Amino acid sequence: MRKFAALTLILFGIATMIGGHAQAIPNSLLYGVGLLLTASLIWAGYTLGLKSTTLSPIAIAIVLSYTSFFLTLVVVLSGMMDTNIGSVSFDEVLPFILIQGLGVGVVSTLAFSYAVKQLGSIRTLLLGSLSPGLTAILAALILKESLSVIMICGIVLSTIGVILSNRAK
Repeated sequence: MRKFAALTLILFGIATMIGGHAQAIPNSLLYGVGLLLTASLIWAGYTLGLKSTTLSPIAIAIVLSYTSFFLTLVVVLSGMMDTNIGSVSFDEVLPFILIQGLGVGVVSTLAFSYAVKQLGSIRTLLLGSLSPGLTAILAALILKESLSVIMICGIVLSTIGVILSNRAK
């Protein structure tokens, strides 16, 4: 029962962040939120799958990297996606290879897989629910965006829900 109350608090906090606009919510925001929720469901399935697999974090990173590479190659070679390969120099592309390929692709996959194995899938999913609030705080700090009182309340509610959920047995 305490877990359900904590999850409800998390969802209420996220709903508060979304609905905390003074004006009417534009359709583009609703569409974006819908995409975000769909991606969150897919991510939850991925996280639960990581917990049940017997593969090591390195094997998971290899499987994801090779699968992603070959699917991208098929899409590019079939003409379904345009590419600028050949129109830029290797020196211009190298930072993206290092950051996107190694940093985001390999290191984050290894770290996330390891976290799921150590923390468990449910705890990892709950900690992931802090992401909207962290994103809003980082946007305020880095991009100088303003946070409304309602947005701050939503962040606080979600954070309290995550803390309570991690304490609930």
